[in-house]
Amino acid sequence: MSESEPDQDRQQQIIAAVVKVVGVALAIGLAIGLGTWILVKALGLDSTDTTGQPIQVDPITPSALPTTALPDPTQSSDPTETESPSEPSFTSSPGDEKLLLSASPLFVDPMQRINLTGQWPGRDAVPLLVQRFEDGEWVNFGVQVQVTVGTFDTYVLTGREGDNKFRVFDPETETASNAVSVTVGD
Repeated sequence: MSESEPDQDRQQQIIAAVVKVVGVALAIGLAIGLGTWILVKALGLDSTDTTGQPIQVDPITPSALPTTALPDPTQSSDPTETESPSEPSFTSSPGDEKLLLSASPLFVDPMQRINLTGQWPGRDAVPLLVQRFEDGEWVNFGVQVQVTVGTFDTYVLTGREGDNKFRVFDPETETASNAVSVTVGD
């Protein structure tokens, strides 16, 4: 046996391995191609009966916004009364609507989140201060919230146990909301 025979055996093994890899790759490619062709035929994606014309899409024109507000369901609907259409609430003059606040949950552990949400209809981009009732007076709590399209929401954390009363206050108009009471601890 000469030295060239092991080299030839090695070379034949390499060629055989390359042929096997190419054969496996070819088989996988054929399987994927055949599967894709069957799927296209089954779904009918190969149809060429289109005219090639672009599809015409008509733009949607937005409708006008309403100019009158819905009637208040709490008011009586006496058919003898004739009411003129009222202005929408977003154009109401300042001071027409009350600043309302609610809190949840009403019973929390110390340093548990207290969600404060509210409404001030007809207001937008108005900063409000959160205040807590301490020693007989309202004190700024260090949280500010912004009214966005008549609504606002924020949260506070407190470790002061017992009943805590909160409100929001607009320093510009000196308007305060209703007070909400949250029991902390106990």
